[in-house]
Amino acid sequence: MRRILMMVMMMTVVLAASAKSKSSSYGRGKGTVYLFGVSQELTDSIVYITFINEVDSLDLEKRTKFLPYRSEFSLQLKEYMEGTLNKDHQTTCVFYSSNRKKLSKKYYKIKKRFLDNPYTKIMPIDGFKFRHPLDSFVNEKVE
Repeated sequence: MRRILMMVMMMTVVLAASAKSKSSSYGRGKGTVYLFGVSQELTDSIVYITFINEVDSLDLEKRTKFLPYRSEFSLQLKEYMEGTLNKDHQTTCVFYSSNRKKLSKKYYKIKKRFLDNPYTKIMPIDGFKFRHPLDSFVNEKVE
């Protein structure tokens, strides 16, 4: 009985040690993700919206379909608003999809929601482009 128990325990250890670790979804991907962002100060009536951007080498998480680095993309827009446009206290939100057509429908739906409100004004952001967070990290370390 002890031999069998010892064999089972050794097999468990061997299998656990040889098992492949799950690949991280927070690396380079092979797909393309489309993004656009919305920024608004909650006490202001102006809403800033970016155009739809394409980010290469990025895949959505398989099970949840979440965007890796979604907080970094939102932070990119917030830093652009504060640095370039001198707009402090902005609340930013990023919308994404791997299908450009679906994202275009969402884009126009959100834009229409703000256009229907007579108290808000939409300002497009022309000079902003989302970039892969690993690209900016590598560039900062190289320089």
